Amino acid sequence: MILGLRLPVALAALAAAVAAVVIAVFNWKGAPVTGQTFLVTTYIGLFLGALWAMYATGLVVVYTTTGVFNFAQGAIGVFAAFLYWELHVNRGWHSVLALVVVVGMFAPTLGVLLDIVIMRRLRTASLVVQLMVTVAIMVLLLSVVGDIWEADTARRVPYLFGIENGIDLGPSQLPWHRLIVFLVAVAIAVAMRYLLRRTRIGTAMRAVVDNRELAALNGARPNVVSSTSWALGSMLGALGGILIAPELGLDPATLNNVVIIAFAAAAFGALRNLPMAVVGAMLIGLLRAHTGAWLDFGPDYRFAHLAIAPLLLLFVVIALPQARLEVGRLAHNLRRHERFTKWWEGLIGCGVIILVAVALSGGWLDFGVWDPGAWGSRELNSANEAMALALIGLSLVPLIGWAGQINFAPLAFAGFGAFVYLKLAGDTGNGYWIPLVGLLCAPLGALVALPAARLRGLYLALMTMAFAQAMSLIFFPHSWVLPTIGVGRQFPHIEMFGVTFDDRRGFFLLIVSVFAVFVFGLVLLRRSRYGRRWMAVNDSQAASATLGIPVVWTKVVVYALSAAMAGIAGVFWATVSGNVDSVQGFDLLIGFNIVLLVAAAGVSIPVAGIFLIFIPLFTGLGHRLEDTGNVDFLVTLLDITTTYGPGMLVLGMVFNPRGAIFEMGRGFSPMLPWRGDARAEIAAENAQKREPEIGELGIERPFTPEEVVALDRRLGILDDVVPKEGYGAARS
Repeated sequence: MILGLRLPVALAALAAAVAAVVIAVFNWKGAPVTGQTFLVTTYIGLFLGALWAMYATGLVVVYTTTGVFNFAQGAIGVFAAFLYWELHVNRGWHSVLALVVVVGMFAPTLGVLLDIVIMRRLRTASLVVQLMVTVAIMVLLLSVVGDIWEADTARRVPYLFGIENGIDLGPSQLPWHRLIVFLVAVAIAVAMRYLLRRTRIGTAMRAVVDNRELAALNGARPNVVSSTSWALGSMLGALGGILIAPELGLDPATLNNVVIIAFAAAAFGALRNLPMAVVGAMLIGLLRAHTGAWLDFGPDYRFAHLAIAPLLLLFVVIALPQARLEVGRLAHNLRRHERFTKWWEGLIGCGVIILVAVALSGGWLDFGVWDPGAWGSRELNSANEAMALALIGLSLVPLIGWAGQINFAPLAFAGFGAFVYLKLAGDTGNGYWIPLVGLLCAPLGALVALPAARLRGLYLALMTMAFAQAMSLIFFPHSWVLPTIGVGRQFPHIEMFGVTFDDRRGFFLLIVSVFAVFVFGLVLLRRSRYGRRWMAVNDSQAASATLGIPVVWTKVVVYALSAAMAGIAGVFWATVSGNVDSVQGFDLLIGFNIVLLVAAAGVSIPVAGIFLIFIPLFTGLGHRLEDTGNVDFLVTLLDITTTYGPGMLVLGMVFNPRGAIFEMGRGFSPMLPWRGDARAEIAAENAQKREPEIGELGIERPFTPEEVVALDRRLGILDDVVPKEGYGAARS
């Protein structure tokens, strides 16, 4: 097992070393290398690596002891850094006291609350639900920071003991702050290693994540163990956020993005090997420091030095050995029979979507207390942005919802589609090139699927995330790829059927029509042999292979389809912007939000992409309220809903993993005249919930332990030995 973990890491390190040598030869800056400059660059790299090692240590500790990979680790550090600034800088507390309060009191309390309220409910949830819930926590924490501290205001956290005090190294100085960070990181790594391997609580932590019930039978207390793990992870995230804040400033996005580097370091240790995770963090720090000091990649690759972490993550994941086929677990993998939407139902639904869009944008609807009127330019801009995002979200339905292949890179494929369209159509905006864009994006999806088909679960999510980050840092910023505002080149308006869609409402109706066509196509595809094959692979790869389904080829095909859909959607997403900002327009965090909302809606249902209109639509409604009559309480409600709604929707997956649309459909379907099956299903459920009559038990309905206890209680013959919770509880 150890050899299986070390070999991929060794291969990744070798590949990274070879790539570094080749890059250095062709991009050498020409700066003189002396012993002193090399020493200074090395200590800067070790300091950066130590900061990232704290985050990576927290990730490994939580994952090793709970089985949940915490995407909110960076957001916890952001919240802690702002709270530390509030206490130390704004309120004048001593730095040591502020550290004790934030790291020693607030962080562990937050970790325990997260475990009790949310994480314990995710033990039997699917990986998609687990990842999405931690991403939702990240989004919510960042939203709270933005509301409390107005995060766009510039703030600074002072260095411990000041930047001017430290050890003299000749051409520069090693501040005490950086030396303390390095020593603390090493001490934490050693202490966590000792805790997990040499102490009783560490053994219990590792035992609980392997088999919770068996560990409890041997004296472990699973709830206490999981709370301890989350408390430790939160403390490490908080400490990392506070110590890195003096270097990066109090910018939530910048501080949160640091955790992506920690993901690469954790993957270097195969997510469980703590010493190797620390080595990975130090390696990334040294590579970042020396690359910035000695290499010059030119203006077209100005962010290349930031891509070291995602590229290393790609190397590590690709070098992993082939994952064994998984057998579906009977307890958690079986799902209720789903009624597939009939083709004519899908056609009617798509027609309704188009009619509603026409009526809303044209101002045909009057709600009595408020007549929104026809949409203006601001509302139509928000609506166009919303529908472009919805198109991108639809590409995730067959990939994540049906085939179970996690993908955090929808915007990477969308950006590639915008690039292809720009090269094909040029400045003419000929919309007839759009289908060809989809065909040319499909090979990129297949190329990503080739290594992804070997992986499963969390490694697949990390690989797609690394791919998206690498694309946004290396490919999109190149001046030849996409035009930027500074270049002054506009993304062309789409021309089709002799019409130039430069009118905002006309373009909105075009996107809505394309969205309806996509939804109808997915309805048909879901009923086809290919749709059922993808869902079979999601249920059990081993069973699918036994039945003769080519698992790898099936994954490649669904990735290609998803990339083609995302590429077409990217054309509309870029057209909405007019000017394409290559860095922000296809940012990884926007991709997180897309996956987040589609998952909250119910990623297996074709219409789930409509949830991506959530934020832009509510923003547009707020503008409409301001223009047509300000209803104060509605404006406030819309603002709160826009800020916290997406995260709260995803947290609802803890209780409803199927998504919001599934439950909405169950409530709406009995109202349809042709859905007698839905009305019969609801009636059967209500009958099952009804308290049975005594005569029914044993004759028309089987006995259950709870019903036996209820019957004994009603007859007054309840055995005192039987607990109030029932016979089943007594057996457990």
